[in-house]
Amino acid sequence: MPELSAGELKSRAAAIKVVLMDVDGVLTSGLIYHFVDSTGELVEFKGIHAQDSIALSWLAKAGLKTGIISGRQSKGVEERMKMLGATFIYQHRLDKLNVFSEICRTAKVQPSETMYLGDDLPDIPVLRAAGLGVAVANARPEVQAAAGWVTKARGGEGAVREAAEFLLSAQGRWQSVLDQFQAIG
Repeated sequence: MPELSAGELKSRAAAIKVVLMDVDGVLTSGLIYHFVDSTGELVEFKGIHAQDSIALSWLAKAGLKTGIISGRQSKGVEERMKMLGATFIYQHRLDKLNVFSEICRTAKVQPSETMYLGDDLPDIPVLRAAGLGVAVANARPEVQAAAGWVTKARGGEGAVREAAEFLLSAQGRWQSVLDQFQAIG
């Protein structure tokens, strides 16, 4: 899919009710750190950018449902997403299109009312099905080609924040975020 025009992008963003994303490479930089704890258990660490985190909480506070569809399992990511008000947390699922369809049914939304952010090949079917498919700047070329929009920011480096700000602006909700922090808008 060629990138959408600015007008079409804003029009699609205005209709969004559910924002979903992959984790590794979108919400994180894609780096995964492992160590073995004192009990011999493998522990996994991932970093989620603070600006992406606060943007997710703004989306939830604005009444949008948010969530993740990840091929990996991480207790830390699950707890962080709960803290940020995520409605949908699906992990250890590479059948992302099936999960996406289930989320649409549960949320009672049409696919056209969803935004999905991805970076790698398993994300392509959902990017194509969502109303607004977004690839992060460092996504695979095939993923960028399937998306309607490619962020300027890389995954784990503010791409979620960029998409959230655009979405809230397109829906006329960005000024209320600025007002909350007494920022000039």
